[in-house]
Amino acid sequence: MKKNKGRYQHTKPNSAKNRRYVSYEDVPLREINDIEPTPNNLTKKFFKVFIILFISVVAVLALVNIDYLTPENISHWFQYDLLGKTEGNGYPVRFIGTSINKENFSLMDGCPIYCSDTSVVVLNSNAGEIQNNQHLFANPVLRANSNYSIIYNSDATGYKILNRDSIIYSGSSKKKLFSADISSNGTYAVLSYGEDYLSQLEVYKYDNTKKYAYSFADYYVSNVSLNNDGTRAALSGVSANNGGLVSVIYVLDFGQESYLQKYEVEDSYIYDVRYMSNGNILAVGEQASYFIDVENGRKSDFSYQSKTLTTYTMKKDYGLILSLSKNPDGRDCDIYSINKDGNHEFDFNTNSKILSLDYKNDSLAVLSPSEIDLFDTKGNKLSTTSVSSDARKICMQDEHTIYILGKSEISKYVADQ
Repeated sequence: MKKNKGRYQHTKPNSAKNRRYVSYEDVPLREINDIEPTPNNLTKKFFKVFIILFISVVAVLALVNIDYLTPENISHWFQYDLLGKTEGNGYPVRFIGTSINKENFSLMDGCPIYCSDTSVVVLNSNAGEIQNNQHLFANPVLRANSNYSIIYNSDATGYKILNRDSIIYSGSSKKKLFSADISSNGTYAVLSYGEDYLSQLEVYKYDNTKKYAYSFADYYVSNVSLNNDGTRAALSGVSANNGGLVSVIYVLDFGQESYLQKYEVEDSYIYDVRYMSNGNILAVGEQASYFIDVENGRKSDFSYQSKTLTTYTMKKDYGLILSLSKNPDGRDCDIYSINKDGNHEFDFNTNSKILSLDYKNDSLAVLSPSEIDLFDTKGNKLSTTSVSSDARKICMQDEHTIYILGKSEISKYVADQ
């Protein structure tokens, strides 16, 4: 039989006496160190290449995030992200104060922010306090965006401006305040009773110097919303005409003395108005909602068709989502959406009484008594979880994470992914 001479063929070893063994015990230390020296010029070249690559990566990241590289953001990143300040003990957490209005619970750069009857507080994802500041406002109202928040004392004169870390300015109006808003670049507006007019709008730059003022003689204008760059405002108000109610929507450009556009709505009160991120405007009324295409000067109405509005949410980057009930007591609610381009995007029935709702990345969270349901935009239920019966409002951080305001505490729900 022939021996296998394939892959694993046996080979005859060399004679042991022909092998040569080298032991470093027999070599001087100086010679060991000099066996394979690394050239100095190679080390220097490697170091230079590393430095160039590092600087290039930092430069690219800086250019991509140039709008976010403010002193406040850099300080926040250093204190809270790098050093891990205010770690927190997790949710649920009892809020400070005795009560919070639903309108005074929101998110600021993804972090829960609330204004109670005594304090304004920003929390991190683990319930650690990023800031906690007391106020003396009898009727505080909070408006928040990713970079800034403004708190004003409704029917009084005081207001405060916050970033994520602290209160950066405290001011007051000459007359009692109706409303206020702040843009993502720090421009802010306060709307008050006028000295010789029904209402007066004052707009201030980031450094608190006055930028613009406008007075309203024919309407009590009570809501204001700024566009993203703080160059225009949408406002709503009300007046009486021959015994009837007339609401109005104004569009102001801060580079013009007169209003840019004006729209009147008869026999329907307007609850809220919001400037969208694309420059359009949405308003929520008692009997209908309204879309304004500012560029083309066009208004569209979305009637509720005898249904009762129970709650709504407006997102500058998306649009408006309404909860409309078939019954006066708020049961059996339908969801109806209008995007920031003024198009009806989706609607479906929930068979539930809706207390609060929020929207994020094609996921819709709906709070009904003792339950939170997650839906997609086709009305398919993605998940359900039980919550405390005192839950009053929800805010979505992302499509899986929801913060919940109760009567005495704030909790957090993370849906299965």
